[in-house]
Amino acid sequence: MVTAMDMAMIFKAKISRPVSGAILYCLSSIAFAQQATSGAAGGSSGFAATSASAPQSPLSSASETANQGRDWFIKPRVSLTETLTDNVSVNRVNNGKQSDLITEIAPGIHVEARTARLKAYLDYSLRGQMYAKNSDHNQTQNALNAFGTFEAVDKWLFIDFSGFISQQAISAFGAQSPSNSTINNNSTETATYRLSPYIRGQIGGLVEYLLRYNLSTTRSDAAIVSDTNISEWTGQLRGGTPFQSLKWTIDGSQQSTDYSRGRDTDATRIRLMLTYAVLPQFKISASGGQESNNYVSLGQESHVNYGYGFDWNPTERTQISAFKERRFFGDGHNISLSHRFPRSSIRFTDTRDVSVLPNQNTSIGLGTVYDLYFQIYSNIAPYASMTPGALKDAAVANAVNTLLAQGGISPNTQVTSSFLTSRASIQRRQDLTLVLTGVRNSITFVANRTENQSVLAATASNDDFSQSTLVRQQGLSINLSHRLSELSNLNAVVSRQESQGSSSVTGNSNLKTTTTTYLINASTKLGAKTTGSLSARRSEFDSTINPYTENALLGTVSLVF
Repeated sequence: MVTAMDMAMIFKAKISRPVSGAILYCLSSIAFAQQATSGAAGGSSGFAATSASAPQSPLSSASETANQGRDWFIKPRVSLTETLTDNVSVNRVNNGKQSDLITEIAPGIHVEARTARLKAYLDYSLRGQMYAKNSDHNQTQNALNAFGTFEAVDKWLFIDFSGFISQQAISAFGAQSPSNSTINNNSTETATYRLSPYIRGQIGGLVEYLLRYNLSTTRSDAAIVSDTNISEWTGQLRGGTPFQSLKWTIDGSQQSTDYSRGRDTDATRIRLMLTYAVLPQFKISASGGQESNNYVSLGQESHVNYGYGFDWNPTERTQISAFKERRFFGDGHNISLSHRFPRSSIRFTDTRDVSVLPNQNTSIGLGTVYDLYFQIYSNIAPYASMTPGALKDAAVANAVNTLLAQGGISPNTQVTSSFLTSRASIQRRQDLTLVLTGVRNSITFVANRTENQSVLAATASNDDFSQSTLVRQQGLSINLSHRLSELSNLNAVVSRQESQGSSSVTGNSNLKTTTTTYLINASTKLGAKTTGSLSARRSEFDSTINPYTENALLGTVSLVF
């Protein structure tokens, strides 16, 4: 039995690349053995049959229908990518360029579990990158997206878990990488793992309860970046009143965050919320409570909270909600608006709250093409109506992976980036997403804006907040997809992001970087299990310190066993 101490040791251990490779080899061997015994080598790719113009649920697609009786779904794969670039290292001064030919071999595996107790999803790849002219930079990179839920005790005790590994930008003001194969000392591999057991049920059939414990750890290969451990308890009670339209909720939390290169923080909070249904489609709510933390001061400070808001669902396709709350840092809020048209959808969110981790270390962000489409698909039919949980996440992940595979676009292609930090911050984030789909064409428009402000009283960390107390980032991305035939697709992506910094202490307001990327891609099916693609990319990075431009041609061949 794994004890709490054992789990803590696991979280403190860093998974090395050789170990990751061994895991991949073992899982691949299991997959081949399963194929040999179950006759599963008959052509299903392991991903949902989804098109860019009309996303279908993986749970009801043709490929899944043939495998509905299977509890485990395992598919290994391998891809070969050749990249010819005229600027392999973006850290060269005075825009000095060096061309190179980069060969990337990436074995990977896709695993899904759909048993009575376990719902899980895992997608892992190990990318080996070899440089023709810069062999001293040959390297391997891990890419992991895993999550799931285990029902330990029937309808009472559950265990959520997740793991994410990706390449992240260290600083918002350093050179931004056009791809994961670019040599850049401002990029590092970052891994986040989370384990969250919880219980839920009812008391006397009148009051619902939920008690959850979250344990997460974030590790980075860069020595200057802080490792982060978070331990959190959350609880909730919900019930009704003699007035049928009036409901109440009591929730509380206690969180401890440990930064290896920063100051540890502790925060507790308790809140009572009342919700009244004016109409079945319209509800109003009000809250009151208290929170205590040491974000602003070295010691604990208590603050009274209160807020109000509403939820309005005028139709099944339209959701509008807003909540404003008085917090220790001023006003916090959470605003959301979404609407689904027959062949398009629009979504806008605006939040302001405390953030103890940068955006890219969460399960869903806007850092990569995969992140972008995961958020989009989560809020459009048929996924929007699915119950939140591992099954929905797996369905969305399958649909996104299929869409990107059909378009020949790497899931790790950067659209917008954040930065790694070693302290809590006040973050305001605004996201606007618009999706237009046709029979053979689709357009995805994404705009986002974030403001991160340091709130700590003191810290020993050296990150972007050491240069600027306020970091602003805004980005725009447009993706056009055209289906040439049943086998071939054409895609074009244009993205632009700007980062700015300012400091009321040093008066430094000259921190500014702009990254613009153009990508065009053509892909086609080469066989029942093989896909090929050709891409052209141009990246422009504007900075007062180290600007650069890069042009690249890419060819990829992927084989799913």
